[in-house]
Amino acid sequence: MRSSGKLPFDQLPTLELGDTTIAQSCAIARYAAQEAGIYPLDRVQAARSDMVVDAWRDLLDILYGCYVDRIVENGQLLMKMRQASLRVERLDQFFTVTVPMHLGRFEQMIADNQGSPFLVGSSLTWADLAVFDILYTLDVSANLWRTPSTFFYIPEPYGPYQPPKKLLELYPKLEALKKTISRTPHIAAWLQAHPY
Repeated sequence: MRSSGKLPFDQLPTLELGDTTIAQSCAIARYAAQEAGIYPLDRVQAARSDMVVDAWRDLLDILYGCYVDRIVENGQLLMKMRQASLRVERLDQFFTVTVPMHLGRFEQMIADNQGSPFLVGSSLTWADLAVFDILYTLDVSANLWRTPSTFFYIPEPYGPYQPPKKLLELYPKLEALKKTISRTPHIAAWLQAHPY
């Protein structure tokens, strides 16, 4: 597909809108959020939602960095898988240092949001869905940590890796957000059909 010249940044994902190809996951997600009516119309709230999504992306990139080195070879961005022992070492640090820092900030944003159970404003936004995504990804019960065909699986003798069991224990507002979103009918149906 790279050789087709149809990938604006030589990588996936892409979204085709008529004759236009949109690349980069956050640009695609922002477009989808606007189409779905979950992107704030207020410019300050929109900027705050972008801030949360950028922090989510940072956290996800650090998680991916536990697994891969991103390098450029022959003008192409490649991801080279790290040794299993190094993945475990980096994941331990990720869950000990990075995750609590980010979850604490997300928790505080909800606490500061004038009694709303959401991160930005009084209704669900794409920022909430981004944080929901990372909460589900980091959940110890997620299949992706135990299923050999997934990116996050680490084989024996170093794995399978298990995230902390009580990850959200110190973050009750994030736990409540996760429950609220997972009970939303369309999302609940999606999760039933496509478990993490």
